[in-house]
Amino acid sequence: VSSRVHSHCVSLHYVNSHIIGTMKTVFVTVGTTCFDDLIVSLTSDEVIQALIQRGYTDLVLQVGRGSYIPDAHSCPGLRLEVFRFKESIAENIQSADVVISHAGAGSCLEVLGAGKPLLVVINDKLMDNHQLELAKQLQADGHLLYCTCSTLAATLCNMDLSTLLPFQRGGDVRCISMDYKVNISCLIINLEYVECSWKKLQMQQINYSFHSLFLHNSVQECPEYFWEHGQRVGCRIPLKDPLQRFERFYTMLSVGENQSVCKNYTDLKQRVKLNPPYNLSVNSTSRDGEVCVSWTESTNVKKPCLKYIVRYRKASGPWKSSTLYCVSPLSSGVEYTFQVSSSLSDSCGGSEFWSDWSDPVQWNDDKDVSTTAQTRVYWHVLGSVLGIIVLIILTTMLYYGERIKVVFVPVVPDPSKSLQDLFKKHNGNVESWVYISKELKDAFEPDYTESPCVVCDPSPTSETKTEADPTEQSVS
Repeated sequence: VSSRVHSHCVSLHYVNSHIIGTMKTVFVTVGTTCFDDLIVSLTSDEVIQALIQRGYTDLVLQVGRGSYIPDAHSCPGLRLEVFRFKESIAENIQSADVVISHAGAGSCLEVLGAGKPLLVVINDKLMDNHQLELAKQLQADGHLLYCTCSTLAATLCNMDLSTLLPFQRGGDVRCISMDYKVNISCLIINLEYVECSWKKLQMQQINYSFHSLFLHNSVQECPEYFWEHGQRVGCRIPLKDPLQRFERFYTMLSVGENQSVCKNYTDLKQRVKLNPPYNLSVNSTSRDGEVCVSWTESTNVKKPCLKYIVRYRKASGPWKSSTLYCVSPLSSGVEYTFQVSSSLSDSCGGSEFWSDWSDPVQWNDDKDVSTTAQTRVYWHVLGSVLGIIVLIILTTMLYYGERIKVVFVPVVPDPSKSLQDLFKKHNGNVESWVYISKELKDAFEPDYTESPCVVCDPSPTSETKTEADPTEQSVS
């Protein structure tokens, strides 16, 4: 008997059973809750007699946080072992012939996963009793029996455990045909929700329904299904707390005709997939040929809980990976492409999955081309600005400065003012308009008489004569 045992009840019936060698054990668990009504009912005369009549010899009680501890005289005819908590009750479950449990999801599925007959006792004093939903569902599937404290004795007397169907942990349940077998795969996405999917090569036109629960939570049907070709192929379940990834997770997919596929996870801590980082940027450092990559986180997880991998490649060459954020040496004048992926670090539970790669970002360190282009832009802008300034200054000076106006824009004289007298008073007579003294005018007058000289064309006859006798000349 364990040191945790609080009391023992030994009777003649137990001794005889021990001698015959037909020991049968009932294990009772209430988990971490307080369920005194169940413990009291189990030690009642009616329940004790029902257990003895069915051939049970040992009663092991895990009472949790309850205040009622049965004493040595509570179970005449049975050997009693009582304890509050253990690191694991798996050994007790495995050694039991039947398990009586509260309706906690974790306890129920752990017992069913171990392949043990299960009788669930509902706590009908709970205000919001989600436990009843799970018990009804599992009883409808033929995996367990359920009752209340008031009907426990009658249920023990009348129950037929041979009718219960096996509930295989992490495997297929009640799958008569291989056509029903589907693979359920669940991931926690970005620590925001659980995404479960199920597919097979040839999905039948069945109205699939999916139920799941975390340990210590109530079972619930999928709140948001994924559809493909008009058929449900996945489910998204909101994650109330990121720490739920460390808890057991149970799933059950109903595939029609009372067939169910179940898969249970010890935890989902290694099945976390983050969203990829975004807003990538690449910047050169003071070291020649070295660049550093920076990005924005896609999750609210603290940086010490994250790890990253950077991959890059030259032009269209092969990818290279690095766990460092700064990469060197890189060739000048060549375009590089960078991407980043993230995952949970081992210090915070770790994960087998990496996020998808981020959107790519390109980087090129062509210094000569870059410098020349910058210089051209600089001088172009500077020349444009200086030209505008000079033009404004000249326009202002020409507008307000008469002297500058004379220098840069010579004024063409207006002849109309000077020639008015010529046309109005002197009627266009230049000699009268221009005053010339009498002496000057007389100086230009001729003081001699010139005899006129008449020149006429010679007649053809005289031309002939002249040619014949050139010595003769006719003078007139």
